[in-house]
Amino acid sequence: MTTHDKLIAEVIAAAGGEIVGRIRLQKILYLLDQRGLKAHAAFHYYHYGPYSRVLDDALDRAKALQGVKEETKYRRDGVAYSVFKNDVPSLPGKIGGLGGQEGQRLIAIMKDTTSTVIELAATIHWLAFHEKRTDWRDELIRRKGVKTENGRSEQALDLLKKLRLEPV
Repeated sequence: MTTHDKLIAEVIAAAGGEIVGRIRLQKILYLLDQRGLKAHAAFHYYHYGPYSRVLDDALDRAKALQGVKEETKYRRDGVAYSVFKNDVPSLPGKIGGLGGQEGQRLIAIMKDTTSTVIELAATIHWLAFHEKRTDWRDELIRRKGVKTENGRSEQALDLLKKLRLEPV
């Protein structure tokens, strides 16, 4: 079994060696897990949607043991964000329980999506499949408010369709 820190390093490598943002990384790991990543890490609902403390701790180990680097950058308004890099020369044939090419394809889809839309997609999935909420649309608006506006909820549903994780 792949260790959590190695799995994180593999996911970052499969993303072309870079993932921007802690929330994005958590949501990518959550959504990949729903597609068969087999992270074997418990997720719980937190402020920004599904979150795994185990994987958050593993990120620190990935930085210490797997060559993952974290760079802090700042938006124009001064808010800090992280950029995770891993310059692994070659990808494994598998990323957790996913085939390497399939994992890369799924990660590429998410990497080209805004963090807010990924957060909404992960939250929709969580509400529909883990909390088994039939009113997940209303609950999404209640929990996420203005984040759901300007077509972002629809973009999140479209992302889930591309990942083959959409609710019925």
